[in-house]
This record gives sequence, structure tokens and C-alpha cells, in this order.
Amino acid sequence: MISTVSSATLIGISAIKVSVEIFAQKGVPQAIIVGLPDTVVKESINRIYAAIKNSDFENPPRKLTINLAPANIIKEGPLLDLAIAIGILQATKQLTLTPNDLFIGELSLNGDIKPIQGILCICELAQQLKLNRIFIPQDNLNEATMLGSLPLIGVQSLNDVTTAIEKKQHPIPQQPQPLHAKEMHLDFKDVKGQLVVKRALQIAAAGHHNILMIGPPGSGKTMLAKRLPSLLPPLTIQEAIETCKLYSISPHTFTSETLTRSRPFRSPHHSISYAGMAGGGTKPKPGEISLAHHGILFLDELPEYSKQVLEILREPLESKEITISRANFSITYPASFLLIGAMNPCPCGYYMDKQKNCSCTPYSISRYWKKISGPILDRIDIIIEVPRLKQTDFIQSQPNTSSKTLSKSIKTAHLFQKNRQKNIYNGLLTPQQLNQYCSLNKECQLLLSQDVENGTLTGRSHDKVVKIARTIADFEKSTDIKTPHILEALQFRKNPYDS
Repeated sequence: MISTVSSATLIGISAIKVSVEIFAQKGVPQAIIVGLPDTVVKESINRIYAAIKNSDFENPPRKLTINLAPANIIKEGPLLDLAIAIGILQATKQLTLTPNDLFIGELSLNGDIKPIQGILCICELAQQLKLNRIFIPQDNLNEATMLGSLPLIGVQSLNDVTTAIEKKQHPIPQQPQPLHAKEMHLDFKDVKGQLVVKRALQIAAAGHHNILMIGPPGSGKTMLAKRLPSLLPPLTIQEAIETCKLYSISPHTFTSETLTRSRPFRSPHHSISYAGMAGGGTKPKPGEISLAHHGILFLDELPEYSKQVLEILREPLESKEITISRANFSITYPASFLLIGAMNPCPCGYYMDKQKNCSCTPYSISRYWKKISGPILDRIDIIIEVPRLKQTDFIQSQPNTSSKTLSKSIKTAHLFQKNRQKNIYNGLLTPQQLNQYCSLNKECQLLLSQDVENGTLTGRSHDKVVKIARTIADFEKSTDIKTPHILEALQFRKNPYDS
């Protein structure tokens, strides 16, 4: 007898339907799995036999041929355990299935069903297939309900599945768990002074502009960067789903706390490898670049990262996605993040410092800066100096501006952007959209063209200045970009240590 059961497998964050076909015939008891199974899938037959036996079913002496279609796609992981077990029970006439059901889950030896990775990706596929019932692990149920109304049945064991099939149980509508943003404990009111840098970060948060902070040790660069999430709006439901999809296929990063509307904040150490940053491995998983999707990627001590790791940033900073290629396939992961970089002006940190002498040679300073290539600097919108703190920063009558106060004007700018160009941030405008939403008068055009002609600005950095100026104008609710907006934007493109 031939049995056919629907399941799914993952390629990156894309789910693909898999038809598990099982042919049971008389012969020497054995199970042969075909259709490009990986080692985990091949080993699963022993788990499945034990789960069937410990769930009070029989393993009849049959020769089983198990085909995983389509046969030209590699099947990975334990996702297919439940579907294979159900198919065996049907092929050996111990169970009668109804059509248009999908089964996904990992089996333990005693028949329990364990949670799996990538349930959101699989449920997105199920939405398109318009299935009658989707059997998933009970522990994945909260995550799956993020997608809204689906015919989900959460199961804890193989017996739960067979009972639901025999009794023709209908899915119970599941109410999505409300997602909340985490309470932010880091606040800008803790940062003394640095009013210009706070203004730059405010602009970066409002328009999604990448920013590089340069200053001596102890000036507050890391402290400022870690408080930037308190200025960003929470994730929309769609953004939260996209982010959770990436985390759910990453075994070391997904927890129940990941189901939140707080934006990701990734801060990898400068010793991180190429694969750790870009993603990769034999079965490519997302790296830090993709895990920061819709959030912040903070690179402290920027020149200390290897040149290879920094050059990875070129593609995602431009296209907002990263492609990992292998001999037989390639996977593209989304990577739309806000880059925050921090660095010292030289190896010792005191180049051009008025209070402390620099101990670096001109060669070491030049070598230090060359670690960050021109194309990478060109892709950064705002370059700002973070000067050492002064005595007046510690002796002040007025309290420091809080994150709540700063975020009020950011919300105003966001609303102004949204009314003009829907949900696209100024920093993410394409060249066509830039022409549409950021038109300049003749005075502004002349001002910028002079900087392009004398080599101060490139074509890309010219567009960056226009986008920054558009964000500055949004704070003032100005429909037009004016000369003061351009002049302030240019101040955020000048490297104070560029000799």
C-alpha cells in the first residue's frame, strides 16, 4: 500500500512543501529513505520506529520505501519525523487519513513531539496552501499564532495526533499572543553633555541613517550607542514576524523572549569571523548582519574588525540583503539594519587631543584609518566627533534630556515621513524615490554641486546629504528642503580627523 503525507522542509527562511510517500511491501524488514535526505533524516527512522512502538502501535515486518518529493531538494533536520510516522501508520493500515492535512514535528523515543525551528516559515507556506489542518508541536503554538488565523492543532505526542485524526478533530481558533516591546532601562538622561552627538543620533533614529562616532576613550561612544534603541519605534507586526523568522531558524538565538516588538540590538565582538557576521556554514544560517534585521548593528572599535568582515557590509548597506552562495545553491537573507560604528581617532585614542599627547606615529595612524575602506565610509550617512567631556558637562543646572523627550520629536518626524512616502524611511529611499520626495531648489543644488566638483562629496554621499537634510526638514514639518537643512546635513558628513 502507498501512503502520501504532506510536510515541509526549510531552505534558508523559505519553506517548501514535501510529499512523504511510503510504499509498504512484504519482504525483509527495512526502511529505505530516498529523495536527498541528510544524515539527520536518515537516522530518524530509528527514532520513528521507537516512537511508534512506545505509542502502542505496531511495526509490522514490512519493507518500507520512503520517498521525499521533490527529490531534487535536500531535506534537512528532524522536521519530517511526524509525517513519516503518520505515513507508516497509514501504509500499514493502522490509521486512515483525511486529505489536505500537514504534519510537522520532531519525535522523541517515547512518542513525544518536540518543538522545531522555523515554524513561522512553515506556517507562511501553509497559509498559501490553504490546508484543512496543520499539526504542529504544542510548544510552537504561540509562535505560529503570530501569523493570525490558521487551522492549527497543537500536539504533544504521537497519540495526540492519531486521536485527532480518528475523531476528525477540527482546529480550535487560536488567539494571537499580544506582543509588547521590552521596557528600556537605558536612557539618554544618563549621558552627560554631548548635545551635538545626541542630535546626530536623533536624526539617525528618525531617518534610519547609518552613523559613525569618532572620539577618544571615555567620551561616551558606547554609552550613547546602547541607548539608541530607546529612541526607535517598536516593530510593526509584519516587521516582528520577519525578524522572528530569522531568529527561529537560528538554534542558538531563538527563545520565548524573542517574541517581542523590541528592535534587535546586535553587538558582535571584533574577533567575530566572516561566517559569524555574514552567516554561513555547511547549512547556511543567518549571521549577525541578518539577525540585526529591522534593528541595530553596533560595531564598537570599528578598525579592530578584520578587513574581510568589514567589507561584507558593502552589499547589505546598499541592497538591504545578503546572499550566501555555495556550490549547488545560494540563499538570500534580509539585512535591513541601522549601522552604528564607534572608533578612536588613532590606535592610542588621543590623536589631535588637546589634553593628552598622542603616542602614535603618522604611519600607524594612517594604517589604522586604512582598515576602513573608502567605500564603507561612503556608505555611512553621518560621521560625528564625540569630544572628551568638559567640566561644564558635570556642573549643570538643567537635567540631561531624556529618551522620552527626544523620541517625541522623532515620532513627529516619522509621522511626517509616513504621510509623504508611506512607511519608507528617508535613509532607505531609492534614487527614484529620492527624486520624487527630496527635490532641491537651485540654491541647494548649487551648494551641493560645488562639494561634488571639489571632491568633498561623491555621487553616493551627495544623496546621503540630501536624505539627512530631508530628515532635518521633517523635524520642522517643512515640505521643502531649505539651505539651513543642507548646511546642517553637511556638518554631519565631515570627518574632523580627516587630514
